[in-house]
Amino acid sequence: MPEFRRKSGTESGAPLTVSALTAALGRTIEGRFGHVVVEGEILSCRRASSGHVYFTLKDPGAQLPAVMWRDAAARLPIQLRDGMKVVVIGKIQVYAPHGKYQLIARTVRESGLGELLLRLHALRKRLTDEGLFDEARKRPLPVIPRAVGVVTAITGAAIRDIVETIQSRYPTRIVIASCHVQGPRAVPSIVRALAQLDRHPDVEVIICGRGGGSMEDLWAFNEEAVVRAIAACETPVVSAVGHESDVLLSDAVADRRAATPTAAAEMVVPRWHDIEAWLGGTLGRLARAMRARLVRAEGRYERQARALPDPRRWVGDRQQQLDELSGRLTHAMSNVLFARTRTQLAVVGRLRSLHPNLRLARAQQRLERARARLVSETARRLSRSRERWDQARQALRLLGPAANLERGYAIVRTADGSVIRRAESAHAGTEIEVILHHGAMDVRVVRTHKSHRFDGEEGR
Repeated sequence: MPEFRRKSGTESGAPLTVSALTAALGRTIEGRFGHVVVEGEILSCRRASSGHVYFTLKDPGAQLPAVMWRDAAARLPIQLRDGMKVVVIGKIQVYAPHGKYQLIARTVRESGLGELLLRLHALRKRLTDEGLFDEARKRPLPVIPRAVGVVTAITGAAIRDIVETIQSRYPTRIVIASCHVQGPRAVPSIVRALAQLDRHPDVEVIICGRGGGSMEDLWAFNEEAVVRAIAACETPVVSAVGHESDVLLSDAVADRRAATPTAAAEMVVPRWHDIEAWLGGTLGRLARAMRARLVRAEGRYERQARALPDPRRWVGDRQQQLDELSGRLTHAMSNVLFARTRTQLAVVGRLRSLHPNLRLARAQQRLERARARLVSETARRLSRSRERWDQARQALRLLGPAANLERGYAIVRTADGSVIRRAESAHAGTEIEVILHHGAMDVRVVRTHKSHRFDGEEGR
C-alpha cells in the first residue's frame, strides 16, 4: 500500500498537505520506474541557457515531458529536433513544484535502435536475475600485479593510453591480446582474447575495453557472449570502455568499472611514489613496534633474571645428575649389548641353516628324485597303454565286418544300400550287391527260400 494511504488514515483523519501527497507519489512512482526505455516523437524541443534540454515525447495516444541535464546533453552524438523519432533511456521523476511527473533522459538514440535497446533491457534483467551483476561476485584487484593483460584493438588509441599510463606510474609487464572491438567479428574476437589472457600464468588483472564512440560502435560490449566471458574469467577484469552511459553490460559484470582506458590503467597499478610513501610509513611503524617489543622484552628479562637462583649451583647439580645418569646408561648399554650379541649369534646360526644355497641344493635333489620317478612312471604307463591299445585293435579287427568277410561270409545290400537280412526282403528279379572278402558282385534274384540248411543247427 502506498505511503500516503497509510498516513492519511480514515476520511475523518487529518488531511495531507499537497507537498506530503506529492512526495509520497514521487517515492512510489520513482521506486517503481527507476529505469525505463521509452520510444516516441520529439515535440517542443528547446535548449535553455543553462545547457539543459527540455522536450516532450509523444505518440498518438499520450505525451510525456522530458528533460536532459547539461552534462548528458553535452555527450549526445546527435542533435535533437522536433519531429525526430527517438528512444530515450532514463528514469521517471516527480517534479513537485508543478505537480507533474517527467522523464529524466540519460541517453537518446534515434528510433532505429529501439528494438535493440529493448532486447538489451530484457537481457540486463535476465542476467540480473541470474546474479551475474551481484556485488558479492566482485573480486579485489591485486595491489602490484606481476603482469597486466589488455584486451583491445592493437591499432586504437586505448592501447597507447594504457601502456603510457602504466609505464609512467609503475612499469610492469603488459600482455596484449589484440581483438576487434566493433563490427561483426568483435564478439568472438573479444571472447577469445579474454580466454587467452585468463589462461596466462602471469596475468593477475585484465583490462578489457576501447575508446569512446556511438552506441552502435560500443554494442559488442553489450552482447551476452562477451558478458558471460567476463563473468567466467578467474582473473579480475576491469571494464574500460570510453563512455559515460550506464547501459553497457560489460561495466556491470566486470569486477571494476573505469570511465576510460587511462582511468583503468591508473586503477590496476599504483604510483611508484605512492608505494615509496606507503613503504616508508610501514617501515616507520614497524621500527616503532620493534622498539616497543624490545623494551618490553628487556623488562621481562630483568624480572626473570632477579627471580632465577644462582646459576653455578644449578649447573653443579645438573652435572652431578648427568654423571649418575651416564654411569647408569653405560651399565645398561653393556647389558643390552651383551644380550643383543647373544641374540645375533643365535639368529646367524639359524640363518646359516636357512641359507638359500643350502635350501636350493636340497630342493634340487628332491626335484631330481621326483623327475626320475616321473620318467619311470610315465614309461610304465605308456607301455601298459600300448598293450591295451594293441589288444583293443586286435579285438576290433576280429569283431569287425572285414574279419567276417575273410572267413567266407558276405554282406548283401539292395541298390539303395540297405542291408538284406531276410530272404523275403528280396523278390525274384531284384538286383542286389554281394560284398565279399575281395570285391563285390551284382546279382539278380532268381528265387528265394524261406529256410536254409543251417536252420536245423540253431537248436544244437
